[in-house]
Amino acid sequence: MMARRLVLTVLVAVTFIVGVGLAVGWMVGVSDREGEDQMGNSFGCGEPTGRQIRWLTNLVAELLKVTVAEGSGGGEWTFAHPRDGWVLIRLTISGQEPEPIRISLNNELLDQSFSFRPIGGNGYEAMRFLKKGLHRLTVNAQSSHLPMEIVVRAIPELIFCKFGYDPHIRPHGPYDWSFLEQHVLPHINTIVGSGDPQEKPFVERWKGEGKKWIVEVYAAPYFKDMTAEEALEYWLSSRGVTEPLYDGIIVDEFIGDESPRYQTVIESVSRLREETVFRGKLFVPYCGSLFRGKTSTEFARRMIGWGYPIVWERYLSEPPDEDQAEKVLQSRLTDEMRGWSQALPGCESHLVVCFGYESMIATETFNVDPSVDYKVWMDRQFQRVATDPAFSGIYGLMEYTSGYADEETVRWAALLFRHYGIEGRKDLLSAAYGFRYRPQIIENPDFEDGLRGWEVVMAEEGSVGARKVAGYGWLQGRYPRTEKGDTFLWLKRSVMGPNLVRQKMKHLEPGRLYSLKLVTGDYGALQSGRSVEERHGLQIRIEGGEWVDEKCFDWVIGNNYAHQWGPFDEKNKFWMNYHFRVFRADKREGVLILSDWKGTTEPGARIGQELMINFIEVQPYLE
Repeated sequence: MMARRLVLTVLVAVTFIVGVGLAVGWMVGVSDREGEDQMGNSFGCGEPTGRQIRWLTNLVAELLKVTVAEGSGGGEWTFAHPRDGWVLIRLTISGQEPEPIRISLNNELLDQSFSFRPIGGNGYEAMRFLKKGLHRLTVNAQSSHLPMEIVVRAIPELIFCKFGYDPHIRPHGPYDWSFLEQHVLPHINTIVGSGDPQEKPFVERWKGEGKKWIVEVYAAPYFKDMTAEEALEYWLSSRGVTEPLYDGIIVDEFIGDESPRYQTVIESVSRLREETVFRGKLFVPYCGSLFRGKTSTEFARRMIGWGYPIVWERYLSEPPDEDQAEKVLQSRLTDEMRGWSQALPGCESHLVVCFGYESMIATETFNVDPSVDYKVWMDRQFQRVATDPAFSGIYGLMEYTSGYADEETVRWAALLFRHYGIEGRKDLLSAAYGFRYRPQIIENPDFEDGLRGWEVVMAEEGSVGARKVAGYGWLQGRYPRTEKGDTFLWLKRSVMGPNLVRQKMKHLEPGRLYSLKLVTGDYGALQSGRSVEERHGLQIRIEGGEWVDEKCFDWVIGNNYAHQWGPFDEKNKFWMNYHFRVFRADKREGVLILSDWKGTTEPGARIGQELMINFIEVQPYLE
């Protein structure tokens, strides 16, 4: 990345501060999370003390905000960190080419320095994991840097999952280090990887910034009924345990139930903790609502007692409207969080809420309704965690997993991490971008109501219709099972000419980018149980806008291994075409036109083929 880097020397204390017991007493619970907690000045560093905790949201607290005046040469302040966890240090300086600034925390030098990432203008940020307690920040700056604003915030663990996992629809990727540097890394502090040796250079760079990298591991001891000895050997086989560079393992996954296998896992992790190679490392379980079972609750209690985060999976598909969305947020997030808190008081400080990236139709997706903008549904979930009192003190945020997300969703999630997890905002980020829950650009995009809203030109009598096959939406990857996607437009390609369907697109904004997605399948192949990997010969045209050619593609993809239907499974694939377009609108209204001929004079594909078309999603595209 060609951005300027501000390299800093960072000093971190390992000794206890005199009076730490009193300091900890000051920090137990903030009575008014949006107010200020005044702390006193035991270090005698002058005014302002910096020891005020001002909670912006459930996720972010401002610990220090000062301005270093011209001529001062810097300064020294103390701040109180309310928990073991991450802090953000932000510098906003004057001058165009700043020289190195010396930053210290608590007067002890670490073996290596880390770099502040530029965030635009003259801003620089670093994230650091600190223990709960009082900390001393010292800044020595040249006159060319001043005046300078310094902000320190307590922030959540912000986890990207996962490095090296490119999208199943490959033209959306790759999600390589260059892509992540530009769109993701400035907004996170922890990476999940595979432990592949090829990761090492990137792990070294990331750890050099004082951040974490953990390795994903299958929960074989839970699913395969291993003994404690076998489980211990299994954990010890992961590079996340054996390689000193990594911070531990994240284990996929545990369910909230009464399984006796939890005791075996607990015993194996207890023994793992005694292994020299594991000292200082993390055992992080992915899980469902563990509080629902006695043995799973005990497992969670032991993980929390050992100081490990718990990643709570909340994979929520789109409700059809905002009223239903509010009900889902209440029942699946708020009420469930209260269940956690009741069963395990104080667990919030160890809980990472993990939402679902899954946005690509034809893979596995929670983006089940083309009438809804999934970006806004993601936004509303983040906002609920940031603002609902049930989530007060929550430890972290995460999205699972990048291979099932298009590039727009990966970029958007990173912005949500920043908006809620770094800036401490409460308002919906969608509003700033003009995103609406239901864009209402296309109506009846899944043909649930027959051909309503669509103008049809048949090549011959009976060559166009709307049909339904129970289970087709599941075969497309919509999750969980739903009737959405079972209905579709049916076109039988005729030698007489093209079949055409068109619809007016409404509520466009001239000059703005929009994405268009849709899926095609072969109806004959679906009925026969035999499918071939081929392109389907669909023509997509628009009026009222221009294609952004470098962002437009068609991709042949088979059904997800877990979405079996009839004769189709992991080995006998049903092959679909994923069609993706981006266009820039030049009018407030446009027209979308679909044809089963590739041109006006030649069909360009097999006569008699019966195409299935649905999931016609048109919505604003994140530029």
